[in-house]
Amino acid sequence: MYIKVIKSKIELDSPQVHLKKDEVDHKDALKEYAILSHTWLHSQSGEITYDSWCKSDFDLLHPGYRKLVQFSRAALENHRMTLGWMDTVCIDKSSSSELDESIRSMYKWYQDSSMCITYLAESSSIADMAKDLWFTRGWTLQELLAPEILKFYDCNWNQLTSSSNDKLHEGVQEQIKLATSITKYELTENCMSRIRGRMQWAAKRHVTRGEDTAYSLMGIFNVSMSIAYGESERNAFARLLKEIINTMKNGMLDIFNWAGTFRISPV
Repeated sequence: MYIKVIKSKIELDSPQVHLKKDEVDHKDALKEYAILSHTWLHSQSGEITYDSWCKSDFDLLHPGYRKLVQFSRAALENHRMTLGWMDTVCIDKSSSSELDESIRSMYKWYQDSSMCITYLAESSSIADMAKDLWFTRGWTLQELLAPEILKFYDCNWNQLTSSSNDKLHEGVQEQIKLATSITKYELTENCMSRIRGRMQWAAKRHVTRGEDTAYSLMGIFNVSMSIAYGESERNAFARLLKEIINTMKNGMLDIFNWAGTFRISPV
């Protein structure tokens, strides 16, 4: 499988970060790329898309482009990573097959990254990070759980800690538990909670498109299903539950113990 990436470099005689598009074989890039986790800018026009980047159809002061540059600079200067992946510019959403494959592969891409740079647009310190919008979004749950190494950046693109891995930082662990109820053991030992616990982690999160309530949980439950925007949130979630049940050897009733915590009913 080939994935689109951002390749960045800084010339010796210039502080400017030079970016270009590239494609790499995923199996050859394992642990060789940084990946971004972020919340999208409030307006759809605020983000740079794959199409607009290909056409250079944006201003250099565009907030979405500034985010792209800041991510690439952080990966390159702070972590020596020349390859990066960012959902807004590395998925061609005009291709239904690429969108389907990307969504179903997303958990693995985060898991196989060298590190995940997590941009908290509303936070300026560890003390206030638990209130950040990032902890309320559906897709960011898997982006918290999947990567082995996580580095949090504040609203000004400064690292929140000097730790090489913020998943191991005690202060960050406390804030994550406060925001999500996920314990440091569940965060660092790759020991997922039971189905009920994982559903409860996800229950209070929000998505823009209803079907993403289900799609964003596929990797967390290690299941895969086709993407069909327009099928409705209820139908997508019913398909997710069916796939989860098909993988269960025992304790099937555990899947329904969280009933009532989602906006939709599981039955």
